[in-house]
Amino acid sequence: MLRAIVRDRRFWRFALFLVLVAMTGALAIVRAGGGVPHTPLALREMIAQWGVLGPLVFTGMFAVRPFVFFPSTLLFLAGGLAFGVGWGTLYAATGATLGAVIGFLIARALGSDFVRAQLGDHLSAVEANRWGVGLVCVLNLIPVFPVTLINYGAGLSGMSLLPFTAAVALGITPRAFAYSFFGHSLLHIGSRQFIVALTLLVALVVIPLSVRYRLRARSRAAAASETAAL
Repeated sequence: MLRAIVRDRRFWRFALFLVLVAMTGALAIVRAGGGVPHTPLALREMIAQWGVLGPLVFTGMFAVRPFVFFPSTLLFLAGGLAFGVGWGTLYAATGATLGAVIGFLIARALGSDFVRAQLGDHLSAVEANRWGVGLVCVLNLIPVFPVTLINYGAGLSGMSLLPFTAAVALGITPRAFAYSFFGHSLLHIGSRQFIVALTLLVALVVIPLSVRYRLRARSRAAAASETAAL
Protein backbone atom coordinates (compact mmCIF):
# COMPACT_ATOMS: atom_id res chain seq x y z
CA MET A 1 0.00 0.00 0.00
CA LEU A 2 2.77 2.42 0.97
CA ARG A 3 4.76 1.64 -2.17
CA ALA A 4 1.70 2.28 -4.34
CA ILE A 5 1.17 5.69 -2.74
CA VAL A 6 4.83 6.66 -3.13
CA ARG A 7 4.75 5.72 -6.81
CA ASP A 8 1.66 7.82 -7.39
CA ARG A 9 2.50 11.15 -9.04
CA ARG A 10 -0.34 12.75 -7.11
CA PHE A 11 1.52 11.95 -3.89
CA TRP A 12 4.57 13.89 -5.08
CA ARG A 13 2.43 16.78 -6.25
CA PHE A 14 0.91 16.91 -2.79
CA ALA A 15 4.37 16.67 -1.23
CA LEU A 16 5.50 19.57 -3.41
CA PHE A 17 2.58 21.60 -2.09
CA LEU A 18 3.65 20.87 1.49
CA VAL A 19 7.20 21.94 0.62
CA LEU A 20 5.79 25.17 -0.78
CA VAL A 21 3.95 25.81 2.47
CA ALA A 22 7.15 25.16 4.41
CA MET A 23 9.08 27.54 2.15
CA THR A 24 6.60 30.32 2.81
CA GLY A 25 7.27 29.86 6.50
CA ALA A 26 11.01 30.13 5.87
CA LEU A 27 10.48 33.27 3.81
CA ALA A 28 8.50 34.72 6.70
CA ILE A 29 11.48 34.22 9.00
CA VAL A 30 13.80 35.89 6.49
CA ARG A 31 11.37 38.76 6.02
CA ALA A 32 11.23 39.33 9.76
CA GLY A 33 14.89 40.26 9.72
CA GLY A 34 14.62 42.52 6.66
CA GLY A 35 14.00 46.21 6.26
CA VAL A 36 10.29 46.04 5.52
CA PRO A 37 8.31 48.66 7.51
CA HIS A 38 6.54 47.20 10.52
CA THR A 39 4.17 50.06 11.38
CA PRO A 40 1.21 51.45 9.40
CA LEU A 41 2.73 54.92 9.24
CA ALA A 42 6.10 53.67 8.00
CA LEU A 43 4.41 51.48 5.42
CA ARG A 44 2.33 54.44 4.26
CA GLU A 45 5.51 56.43 3.72
CA MET A 46 7.00 53.60 1.67
CA ILE A 47 3.88 53.40 -0.49
CA ALA A 48 3.90 57.17 -0.97
CA GLN A 49 7.41 56.96 -2.44
CA TRP A 50 5.96 55.07 -5.41
CA GLY A 51 3.83 58.03 -6.44
CA VAL A 52 1.18 57.17 -9.05
CA LEU A 53 2.28 53.52 -8.90
CA GLY A 54 1.40 53.39 -5.20
CA PRO A 55 -2.03 51.75 -5.68
CA LEU A 56 -0.54 49.09 -7.98
CA VAL A 57 2.31 48.38 -5.58
CA PHE A 58 -0.07 48.19 -2.62
CA THR A 59 -2.43 45.82 -4.45
CA GLY A 60 0.52 43.66 -5.49
CA MET A 61 1.80 43.54 -1.92
CA PHE A 62 -1.56 42.20 -0.81
CA ALA A 63 -1.52 39.61 -3.60
CA VAL A 64 1.85 38.15 -2.57
CA ARG A 65 1.36 38.69 1.17
CA PRO A 66 0.06 35.13 1.87
CA PHE A 67 3.29 33.61 0.56
CA VAL A 68 5.54 35.52 2.98
CA PHE A 69 3.06 35.68 5.86
CA PHE A 70 3.23 39.46 6.00
CA PRO A 71 0.62 40.72 8.51
CA SER A 72 -2.59 41.55 6.66
CA THR A 73 -3.66 43.86 9.48
CA LEU A 74 -0.64 46.06 8.86
CA LEU A 75 -1.48 46.36 5.16
CA PHE A 76 -5.15 47.04 5.82
CA LEU A 77 -4.32 49.87 8.20
CA ALA A 78 -1.67 51.31 5.90
CA GLY A 79 -4.16 51.30 3.03
CA GLY A 80 -6.56 53.45 5.02
CA LEU A 81 -3.77 55.83 5.90
CA ALA A 82 -2.34 56.04 2.38
CA PHE A 83 -5.47 56.12 0.22
CA GLY A 84 -8.39 56.92 2.51
CA VAL A 85 -11.30 54.66 3.41
CA GLY A 86 -12.86 54.16 -0.03
CA TRP A 87 -9.80 53.57 -2.19
CA GLY A 88 -8.00 51.77 0.62
CA THR A 89 -10.89 49.31 0.84
CA LEU A 90 -10.96 48.76 -2.93
CA TYR A 91 -7.23 48.19 -3.32
CA ALA A 92 -6.99 45.94 -0.26
CA ALA A 93 -10.03 43.82 -1.21
CA THR A 94 -8.77 43.44 -4.77
CA GLY A 95 -5.26 42.45 -3.73
CA ALA A 96 -6.46 40.10 -0.98
CA THR A 97 -8.88 38.36 -3.33
CA LEU A 98 -6.16 37.96 -5.95
CA GLY A 99 -3.78 36.50 -3.38
CA ALA A 100 -6.47 34.10 -2.20
CA VAL A 101 -7.12 32.91 -5.75
CA ILE A 102 -3.39 32.34 -6.34
CA GLY A 103 -3.10 30.29 -3.14
CA PHE A 104 -6.24 28.34 -4.03
CA LEU A 105 -4.93 27.51 -7.52
CA ILE A 106 -1.51 26.45 -6.20
CA ALA A 107 -3.13 24.09 -3.72
CA ARG A 108 -5.51 22.79 -6.37
CA ALA A 109 -2.75 22.18 -8.93
CA LEU A 110 -0.31 20.52 -6.55
CA GLY A 111 -2.45 18.69 -4.04
CA SER A 112 -6.09 18.30 -4.97
CA ASP A 113 -5.77 15.09 -7.02
CA PHE A 114 -3.99 13.29 -4.22
CA VAL A 115 -6.59 14.37 -1.66
CA ARG A 116 -9.43 13.25 -3.92
CA ALA A 117 -7.81 9.86 -4.41
CA GLN A 118 -7.33 9.32 -0.69
CA LEU A 119 -10.79 10.50 0.43
CA GLY A 120 -12.75 8.74 -2.29
CA ASP A 121 -16.44 8.53 -1.41
CA HIS A 122 -15.90 10.63 1.72
CA LEU A 123 -14.87 13.69 -0.29
CA SER A 124 -18.41 15.02 -0.75
CA ALA A 125 -19.05 14.88 2.98
CA VAL A 126 -15.83 16.75 3.72
CA GLU A 127 -16.70 19.43 1.18
CA ALA A 128 -20.23 19.88 2.51
CA ASN A 129 -19.11 20.14 6.11
CA ARG A 130 -15.99 22.26 5.76
CA TRP A 131 -15.64 24.25 2.56
CA GLY A 132 -18.77 25.96 1.33
CA VAL A 133 -19.36 29.51 0.15
CA GLY A 134 -20.85 30.54 3.49
CA LEU A 135 -17.96 29.15 5.52
CA VAL A 136 -15.25 30.69 3.33
CA CYS A 137 -17.08 34.02 3.40
CA VAL A 138 -17.42 34.03 7.20
CA LEU A 139 -13.81 32.94 7.79
CA ASN A 140 -12.55 35.74 5.56
CA LEU A 141 -14.82 38.19 7.34
CA ILE A 142 -13.60 37.42 10.86
CA PRO A 143 -10.18 39.01 11.51
CA VAL A 144 -8.95 36.26 13.85
CA PHE A 145 -8.82 33.52 11.21
CA PRO A 146 -5.63 33.02 9.10
CA VAL A 147 -6.81 33.46 5.52
CA THR A 148 -3.74 31.70 4.10
CA LEU A 149 -4.84 28.39 5.60
CA ILE A 150 -8.37 29.01 4.35
CA ASN A 151 -7.10 29.45 0.79
CA TYR A 152 -4.98 26.30 0.90
CA GLY A 153 -7.72 24.28 2.58
CA ALA A 154 -10.37 25.30 0.07
CA GLY A 155 -7.96 24.58 -2.78
CA LEU A 156 -7.40 21.07 -1.46
CA SER A 157 -11.14 20.51 -1.25
CA GLY A 158 -13.51 20.10 -4.18
CA MET A 159 -14.79 23.68 -4.02
CA SER A 160 -14.95 25.41 -7.42
CA LEU A 161 -12.88 28.50 -8.17
CA LEU A 162 -15.73 30.89 -9.00
CA PRO A 163 -17.73 30.29 -5.78
CA PHE A 164 -14.50 30.49 -3.81
CA THR A 165 -13.55 33.80 -5.41
CA ALA A 166 -17.01 35.24 -4.79
CA ALA A 167 -16.98 34.04 -1.16
CA VAL A 168 -13.56 35.59 -0.54
CA ALA A 169 -14.58 38.92 -2.10
CA LEU A 170 -17.82 39.03 -0.11
CA GLY A 171 -16.04 38.25 3.14
CA ILE A 172 -12.87 40.28 2.72
CA THR A 173 -14.50 43.53 1.52
CA PRO A 174 -16.27 44.40 4.81
CA ARG A 175 -13.09 43.42 6.64
CA ALA A 176 -11.03 45.67 4.37
CA PHE A 177 -13.46 48.51 4.95
CA ALA A 178 -13.38 48.14 8.74
CA TYR A 179 -9.58 48.10 8.87
CA SER A 180 -9.19 50.90 6.31
CA PHE A 181 -11.64 52.99 8.29
CA PHE A 182 -9.74 52.28 11.49
CA GLY A 183 -6.40 52.96 9.80
CA HIS A 184 -7.64 56.30 8.52
CA SER A 185 -8.96 57.15 11.99
CA LEU A 186 -5.46 56.67 13.45
CA LEU A 187 -4.82 60.20 12.26
CA HIS A 188 -7.47 61.32 14.74
CA ILE A 189 -7.03 59.10 17.79
CA GLY A 190 -9.66 59.83 20.45
CA SER A 191 -12.07 61.40 17.99
CA ARG A 192 -15.62 60.23 17.32
CA GLN A 193 -14.41 58.71 14.05
CA PHE A 194 -11.81 56.67 15.93
CA ILE A 195 -14.40 55.38 18.41
CA VAL A 196 -16.81 54.43 15.62
CA ALA A 197 -14.04 52.64 13.71
CA LEU A 198 -12.95 50.72 16.80
CA THR A 199 -16.55 49.71 17.52
CA LEU A 200 -16.91 48.49 13.94
CA LEU A 201 -13.84 46.28 14.29
CA VAL A 202 -15.18 44.72 17.49
CA ALA A 203 -18.55 44.11 15.85
CA LEU A 204 -16.80 42.49 12.88
CA VAL A 205 -15.47 39.82 15.21
CA VAL A 206 -18.39 39.37 17.60
CA ILE A 207 -21.35 39.32 15.19
CA PRO A 208 -20.10 36.63 12.73
CA LEU A 209 -18.92 34.41 15.59
CA SER A 210 -22.27 34.81 17.32
CA VAL A 211 -24.21 33.98 14.15
CA ARG A 212 -22.06 30.95 13.46
CA TYR A 213 -22.51 29.71 17.04
CA ARG A 214 -26.28 30.05 16.79
CA LEU A 215 -26.41 28.26 13.46
CA ARG A 216 -24.38 25.39 14.87
CA ALA A 217 -26.64 25.22 17.92
CA ARG A 218 -29.72 25.05 15.71
CA SER A 219 -28.15 22.37 13.56
CA ARG A 220 -27.29 20.27 16.60
CA ALA A 221 -30.77 20.74 18.04
CA ALA A 222 -32.36 19.68 14.76
CA ALA A 223 -30.11 16.62 14.57
CA ALA A 224 -30.97 15.69 18.16
CA SER A 225 -34.70 16.03 17.42
CA GLU A 226 -34.41 13.76 14.39
CA THR A 227 -32.48 11.19 16.43
CA ALA A 228 -35.08 11.28 19.20
CA ALA A 229 -37.90 10.84 16.69
CA LEU A 230 -36.26 7.69 15.38
